[in-house]
Amino acid sequence: MKTAIIGLGLIGGSVARRLRGFHDCEIAAYNRSKESLDLALRDGVIDTGTQSPSEAMDGADLIILCLYPQLNVDIIRDNLTYLKDGAVITDVSGVKEFMVEELGKILPDTVDFVGAHPMAGREVGGYKSSTDTLFEKASFIMTPTEKNKPESIALVRELAEYIGCRHVVTTTPKEHDAIIAYTSQLMHVVAVALCDNPMIERSTFFSAGSLRDCTRVAKINEVMWSELFVENKTELSKRIREMEASLEKIAVAVDNSDRAELEKIMSHACAQKLKWLEEKQ
Repeated sequence: MKTAIIGLGLIGGSVARRLRGFHDCEIAAYNRSKESLDLALRDGVIDTGTQSPSEAMDGADLIILCLYPQLNVDIIRDNLTYLKDGAVITDVSGVKEFMVEELGKILPDTVDFVGAHPMAGREVGGYKSSTDTLFEKASFIMTPTEKNKPESIALVRELAEYIGCRHVVTTTPKEHDAIIAYTSQLMHVVAVALCDNPMIERSTFFSAGSLRDCTRVAKINEVMWSELFVENKTELSKRIREMEASLEKIAVAVDNSDRAELEKIMSHACAQKLKWLEEKQ
C-alpha cells in the first residue's frame, strides 16, 4: 500500500515517524521545503520525498493531508487527475465542516474523504520538532459522513490507533467544530487577549506562574490560526460571546462586592473542572 503524507511539518512528520509497518506501506511525502524531505529521508522516516504533490499522491491508496485547510483543498483540486480510484483521503485539520464541504464539491465518487483531527501538538512547528511520541495517549476525532464507506472509516480508525492515539472519538463535522471552538480556538483567543493587554509589559516580576500558564498558547502561528478562526467563525463567535457573558457575570459580582455570588460562581467552576478531570482519565 502506498501512503502519501502531504506536508511534512510537526504533525505530518510525527505521523510519518509512527507509520512504518502500517499495512507494510510505502511512505511518500510531499513538502515545499527540500530540507525537511532530506532530513526525513536521512532519518529513514519516509521512503520517497518530493516537492511535487502530484508525484506523492500518484497511485497512493491512502493520502493524509497535513497542511492548512485551504491549502489542503487547493492541492487536491489541482491534482485530481493523480488520485487513484478507491483511494482514501484523511486529514489533520482543526476545522471539519469546511473540509467536508469543500472537498465534497470537487472529489469524484471513486475517492473517499474521511475527516479527522488528532488532538496533539506543540508550541514549535516544522519537521525538526516532530516526534514519534506526539500522539501517545492523545485523542483522535473522526468525522465520517453518510457518504463514507465502512472500510474507509475502519482504515482511518486503524491509522489513529497505530500512531498511538488512546481515544478514537466519532462525531459529526458540526459538533466537532462547535466543541473545538471552545476547547482549542477559544483558548487561543483568551491567550492572545491577555497578551494584547498593555499590563503585560509591567508584569515581569508580578506572576508566580498563572500568567505564564494562561498565555502559553499565545506563542502562536498567526497565519494558521487566523485561517482556522475565520473558517470556523460561526461557532467561535458563539464561544466568544459565551465567554463575554461569563466575564460580565463575574464583573457585576465584583462591582457589587457580592462575595456570595462570587463564591457560588467559583464553586460551580471548580466542580466542573474536577468533573472534567475525572472524565478525562
